[in-house]
Amino acid sequence: MLSLFAHHAEAFFKVEINGRDYPDGMTEHAIFAAVAVFVLGMMSYGIYAGIRDFRRWRRPVELKA
Repeated sequence: MLSLFAHHAEAFFKVEINGRDYPDGMTEHAIFAAVAVFVLGMMSYGIYAGIRDFRRWRRPVELKA
C-alpha cells in the first residue's frame, strides 16, 4: 500500500529545478524516512498515553479526610 502511495505522491511532489527533476531517489527516501519516523513516534506516544490513562483510571481513589 505504501508503494502505491509513493508512486502517486511522486507525481505530486515532482518539480523541475535547473533542468533536473526534484526530488531525486535519495531525497524521496529521506522524506519518506522522516515522515515514517514521525508517524511511528506519534503512534508510540499514543500507545503510551492510552496505557497511562487506563492505569490512572483503574487506580483506586484516595480519600483525604
